Amino acid sequence: FSDRFAKGNTSFGGELGFGHTFNLPPGKDRTDLSFAFIFPNWQKNLTGIIAPDSPLQGALYWHVEAGLALLTHRDHEYLIGFSPVMVNYKFLNSQRKWAPNILVGAGFAMQDWDDTPAEYELGSEFQFLLHGGVGVELFRESGTYSLNYRLFHVSNAGIEKPNIGLNSHVFSLGFRF
Repeated sequence: FSDRFAKGNTSFGGELGFGHTFNLPPGKDRTDLSFAFIFPNWQKNLTGIIAPDSPLQGALYWHVEAGLALLTHRDHEYLIGFSPVMVNYKFLNSQRKWAPNILVGAGFAMQDWDDTPAEYELGSEFQFLLHGGVGVELFRESGTYSLNYRLFHVSNAGIEKPNIGLNSHVFSLGFRF
């Protein structure tokens, strides 16, 4: 158990999923966009197992991802993102082969979603990304599978107007090698 989650261990993986925008905060209706979510990633265990014999026992990982979000109802409209500032905490227990986890982080992207239909929300090609999510990871002899939810925020942080931003629910399946 402790060898698998040793400080300094690294792994590669990815998430494949589907996202859809929603109105947050409520108010003026925003553009409805649906997209395929394809984000390969790399993780490094920063802490090893911490808080032993506690309900918070787990390990903190540095999580870096880069990938592609393709609109499903338009032709060739994309978002290419890189998020180097992310952490993933896995709540570990040696008595089970699964672990709940939380993910938070930030990154940046280039996109062409601002050419109609989402011109009102985005306003520029360069965007910042914010991520917040939860998931459950199932451990195998080598590698893992996961089921994940993520709140995915895309905004240019006021660099250009308009800058309402888009918020999305993203559901994905993940795997680690």
